Amino acid sequence: MTDGGRPLSVERRGGIITATIDDPETRNAMSDALLAALGYLFDTVAGDRTLKALLVHGAGGRFCAGAQLKSDVLAAGHDAIAALSKRGAEVYRRLAALPLAVVAVVDGPAFGGGFGLACCADIVLCGPRARFALSETTLGLVPAQIAPFVVSRIGLPAARRLALGGTVIGADEALAIGLADAAAADEAELAELTAKVLASIDRCGPHANAATKALLLSLEAIPEGFVDRAADVFAAAVCGEEGREGVQAFREKRNPRWVEGL
Repeated sequence: MTDGGRPLSVERRGGIITATIDDPETRNAMSDALLAALGYLFDTVAGDRTLKALLVHGAGGRFCAGAQLKSDVLAAGHDAIAALSKRGAEVYRRLAALPLAVVAVVDGPAFGGGFGLACCADIVLCGPRARFALSETTLGLVPAQIAPFVVSRIGLPAARRLALGGTVIGADEALAIGLADAAAADEAELAELTAKVLASIDRCGPHANAATKALLLSLEAIPEGFVDRAADVFAAAVCGEEGREGVQAFREKRNPRWVEGL
């Protein structure tokens, strides 16, 4: 199977598809290339009822660093940024709705959009290097399109606390708030844990799992009009003075102007 894009490698073994995010230049960011590669992958697997699980993880000690806001993106203007936001929304929606079990193995940073990517999975496993953060607000931006999936996964109170503080949490707290389902102390234990989870999924009928997942997801439909509203809010933040300062500060490895250093 081809991957449809350089930042994503895909391997199939039996009924399991493993997708590895591997783009060291962007720290495994949600780039245009990764969005396209994920879309190609979803097109490939969605109708294959011989598949039972999709395993998503990151290479290079990272899971996913969130949106890639390059200079050309920042200069593109509100409408172009909103369109990019909607492309991201479609990837999150399709991942969450895939008619097979999605397992995210996080053993490194899962920030911003990467946090949202994990929340779209049915099962989240953590390694010892796992770190999670809704980091958008520290850049003057908004965790917009991922919000429904984050709230569905960890609940509104935890989402508010993490989003409004940009707090970085590890595996223990991820377990405590329901973001993660299990954690391992080292890489060997993580591999064993992953194998056990996939073995459990293998015992389930793929058609039954697909029907069960669709039924459960129907209980939490995304409100009509949310994607357009979220795209507009995100684009306004990116184009605004605060967003531009936050992204520039991140690139320059300094605090943005609003940080008082208390």
